[in-house]
Amino acid sequence: MPLDARLRAKQNPAMTDPDGPQRKAEILPFREPAKPKRADSVRPASGDEEIPEPLSNGALVRIGLLILFLVVAGVWLMNTLRDMGRLEDCAMQGRRNCVTIPVPDRNR
Repeated sequence: MPLDARLRAKQNPAMTDPDGPQRKAEILPFREPAKPKRADSVRPASGDEEIPEPLSNGALVRIGLLILFLVVAGVWLMNTLRDMGRLEDCAMQGRRNCVTIPVPDRNR
């Protein structure tokens, strides 16, 4: 018997014993996994229907302010990008008077 087979036999004596613990093969029946129920197919009893709660006035005001802020920020961003594009186009043409310099009033 080779060395590694002897080591395995020491670790697991049932490997070398022909009359070792015998197990009878068991055939298990196949069961399909349970399908999860869809929320729309399950309806509560007629008296227990849950009606979704409408949004509160504070939530509606916050949503309106968020939309207003996004619109104002979008308009500001578009104007800034348009002005920068005009300045870049002017500079690419080689002009030197692209930026208007504010001059203080002489009447002061």
